[in-house]
Amino acid sequence: MSLRCFRTLQVGLFIGGLALGLARSQDDKGAKFSMATSERWKGATWWPTKGEPSFREYVGPGACTRCHAEIAASQEITPMFNAARRPLDSKFLQAHPLLSFSDETYHYSLAAGPKETKFAIQDKSNAFAGTVGWVFGAGEFGQTFVLRQDDSFLESRLSYYPSLAGLDITPGHKAEAPATIAQALGDVVDRETIRRCFGCHSTASTVSGNFDPEHAILGVTCEACHGPGLQHVVATTATASYQGTAGTIFNPQRLSPVDSVDFCGACHRTPVDVAVFMPRHMGISTIRFQPYRLERSLCWGASGDPRITCMACHDPHKPLVHDLTAYDSKCLNCHAAPGSPPSSNLASVCQVGTKDCASCHMPKYEIRWVHGTFTDHFIRIVRPGSGYPE
Repeated sequence: MSLRCFRTLQVGLFIGGLALGLARSQDDKGAKFSMATSERWKGATWWPTKGEPSFREYVGPGACTRCHAEIAASQEITPMFNAARRPLDSKFLQAHPLLSFSDETYHYSLAAGPKETKFAIQDKSNAFAGTVGWVFGAGEFGQTFVLRQDDSFLESRLSYYPSLAGLDITPGHKAEAPATIAQALGDVVDRETIRRCFGCHSTASTVSGNFDPEHAILGVTCEACHGPGLQHVVATTATASYQGTAGTIFNPQRLSPVDSVDFCGACHRTPVDVAVFMPRHMGISTIRFQPYRLERSLCWGASGDPRITCMACHDPHKPLVHDLTAYDSKCLNCHAAPGSPPSSNLASVCQVGTKDCASCHMPKYEIRWVHGTFTDHFIRIVRPGSGYPE
């Protein structure tokens, strides 16, 4: 490890340790400061990606549909629900059964067959291939392929990008050609990292403390956020109503602001997760960690504000709303409407615009290597030419 990396790690651990120490002094209303997801797992309640419950405690999204048909139908078309698929169930691979990519050293082909999908590589004298086990990502920005070789998991060096209608380097992988053709297929992912990857792209991939992706429920389904549903299903079946079902399922809507944002941050990265586990200077890549960016906002306050949590603006049961005007009403929960005087709980009205608040105060930035444009959730006054703030 270089000296710079070591110092970065020291700073990150100090910040994270300070936040964790403060977070432990919490009251019944919830944590006062962000916590690391690994610390959240130690709590008695359910938390996303927590792998303690057994597989038999999960009932699958079909069981939820019987009582929550409308919500389930909407959630099934969200990117979260479609965050992972087997290759044979991937609409993207069905639409693009053969793709190719070449760099100065290797030629790649991704071929979807009736039984399996192969990632094949050739150079001047050798050939190498692997079988795709899972497709990660709903495809809004891209899709990455996970391969399994014996007891190892590989993240493919190439991903599919809809904006290119083709393959390119996966974020985090070097553009330079790897030294060997075997390495060119992808990077081996360590056990803890792959567990977290599956934990955020599937449901019940770690059960009873054991990582078991072969039997996971693919996609972020009901129980990924609400916890295992067997107890709840049994209770509702026995009572034929919701009476007596209190405490049988987890409801994230009841969380305090800090807990709520950390809850989503289990996959989208809490501020402490970024401080402890991510490099200190990631630059514009941090825009993809919405909880981290949101809590940098001045209006977040000392212990958060229920009006600007993730779920205050986004319904996880519905597809993301892309019409910025639809968010204006959310902004007016905190700011006075045009023509109205400020009050004790409403900030002054914007002096520049009257609609599409997010277009100015939550600007979009392009991440070139991801081939996509992302909204910055750091809410602020953006000065012309100010660039991307760290």
